[in-house]
Amino acid sequence: MLDRQFLKDLAGYRNSRGLFLSACISTSRLDDWRQKAPTFLNSEFGRISREAEWSKEERKSLEAELTKIGEVLQYDITPQTEGVAVFADASQGVFDRVELPLRLNNRLLVEPSPYVRPLVHALAVLEPFLIVRVSRDESSLYVVDWWRVAREDDLTGPYLRSTDRETGEVPVKEYYAAARQDSLVEQHFKEVAANVDKLLEETGARRIVMCGQHDIVANASKSLSAAALARVGANIPWDAAASLNQLVVSAREALSDARAQEMTLVVDRIDDELGPQGMGVAGFADVIDVLARGQVQTLLVERGVRPPGWTCTTGDFVRPEKVAACPLCGGAMVPVDDMFGEAVRHAILHGSDVEVVEGVQRLHDLGGIAALLRFR
Repeated sequence: MLDRQFLKDLAGYRNSRGLFLSACISTSRLDDWRQKAPTFLNSEFGRISREAEWSKEERKSLEAELTKIGEVLQYDITPQTEGVAVFADASQGVFDRVELPLRLNNRLLVEPSPYVRPLVHALAVLEPFLIVRVSRDESSLYVVDWWRVAREDDLTGPYLRSTDRETGEVPVKEYYAAARQDSLVEQHFKEVAANVDKLLEETGARRIVMCGQHDIVANASKSLSAAALARVGANIPWDAAASLNQLVVSAREALSDARAQEMTLVVDRIDDELGPQGMGVAGFADVIDVLARGQVQTLLVERGVRPPGWTCTTGDFVRPEKVAACPLCGGAMVPVDDMFGEAVRHAILHGSDVEVVEGVQRLHDLGGIAALLRFR
């Protein structure tokens, strides 16, 4: 299961000979992947091997790992999987795979460390969240994970508890008592809030989408705890004709839009804080330096921007230009396909938050990579 601890453990692996193999493959039915994936892997491995200086033993070991990846693709992919990432290093006994419900760009890399950047983006996009659908009489809480609605809790308000649930008949006196007393509605909202707190603790979800009529959502939100209120990322209207799947799609889209707005504000803050005394840093050289010192609170990288670079096989030195040897340890320098990916890996190891950002022009103007510092 992909989570932050798995990412950190994976990012910590390093092969001093530069022979850690990472493969990202689209397994979407739209891509005819059963035919294209094996061809891509073999072709890309041939290209990499022609440019590398491997011994016969090293090549044989990598070929064995590539064969194992091919077997996974042939026999072990579940129908709902849209993309799979595999990480292998026989020298350390590593062979991990992650199946995802989203398409990945086909990539094969042989580098000193695993290429974790696609997983960081997937974790942000697919992070579990709650949908809280509220009304005055009946509410529902949905836990949404990668694949589906994993849990649904229905909460009945005071009015419905006073009915005959089989016939729907309600004594007139009880109906008017329940319908007119705002205190009973407030009681229901408090019950919803208590259950939201419980679910947040149980699931670790960091985002909430509120669903319902605007005035009802506004009143229900007043009962939420401060911790829950801080996690409300979006509000969406309730459409009684919509299916549960349509509700989930609308909630994901609302969260995506809210996240884009949030990232725009973070980039604006970084840009405003650039300078020797500020808390913002932009450009690869400066960002990688503050990452090495553990100063970064949040790292932002532009999605789709993958500049090549060079890294040390034994340390963490990364630069866009080739140098004869690492100036820090004297180790050999090898090419990396995406030096922003190395920055992402460093950020994970130092406990920084990482955001893969799309559609924010100001970040592009800053070089596609920037950081908000936790200290100067």
